[in-house]
Amino acid sequence: MLALQAYLVLVALLLGSFINLAADRLPRGESVVRPRSHCRSCGRILNVVDLVPVGGYLIRGGRCATCAMRIGPLSPAIEALCGAAMAAAITTLGMGRGAAVGFAVVAVVGVTAITAGFARLRAKPGSPAG
Repeated sequence: MLALQAYLVLVALLLGSFINLAADRLPRGESVVRPRSHCRSCGRILNVVDLVPVGGYLIRGGRCATCAMRIGPLSPAIEALCGAAMAAAITTLGMGRGAAVGFAVVAVVGVTAITAGFARLRAKPGSPAG
């Protein structure tokens, strides 16, 4: 049972990572599939270590491994929020309802982050979403 709980928290962390990608790319009219995840400063394709939710950020010290460009703390915060929401829901409500509530919270975080991405882009003059 503990392995299943850990698996669900991992899935929530991975969904949080995808939410970050979608919130960054969709407002700019970019695909969430291609190109592969990369540094927006130097273009380096992210490797497996960089893609580990929360851990990649901590391992790299919040910077790109190639150009040392700072990565904002919002990405790991959203990933951690998704994982923590799942863990809290399972702990509080049990496996069945907890997992359902956890995924619902992750979905709300996703919609909120993507909507905020569109709003942020609209606020910039001359942006593609404006």
